[in-house]
Amino acid sequence: MGKTVRITFKDKVMLFGDSYKPWHMQVDEYIWMCRNQGTTLELLNVECSHSKWVAWGGLKWCPEDRFQHQLNREGCQDNDPDNPKPRIYEKMNFKYVHAAKQKVIKLMQGAGFEVDKS
Repeated sequence: MGKTVRITFKDKVMLFGDSYKPWHMQVDEYIWMCRNQGTTLELLNVECSHSKWVAWGGLKWCPEDRFQHQLNREGCQDNDPDNPKPRIYEKMNFKYVHAAKQKVIKLMQGAGFEVDKS
C-alpha cells in the first residue's frame, strides 16, 4: 500500500510519497536541496494518509497548492485532457503520525537544521 505524507513547514506545506523511492528518501533529498539553496525550513507538523502517491510521471514532492493539479493529470500523457475522474485531495484523510515526525526531525538534524522537537 502506498502512502502520502504532508509536511507543514512555517512558510509552506509540501507533500511527499512512496514512488520509486520511499517517502522519507524523497523528504531527505528535498531537505538537502533546501539546505544547499539556503532555504530556511521550520517544521510544524507531519501527517500521513494511506492514499497512494501520484502514480504517474516520477513526482518526488509537490507543494500543497499544486497537488490537486497533479491528481487531475494522473494517468494522462502530456497531450491528453485531464483525468475525467481524478482523486480529490480534500477527501484524503491525513492523521498526525509521531514516528513519521520523528523521522523528519532526524533527517532535518542530519542536514544541519535546528528543529523544535515538541
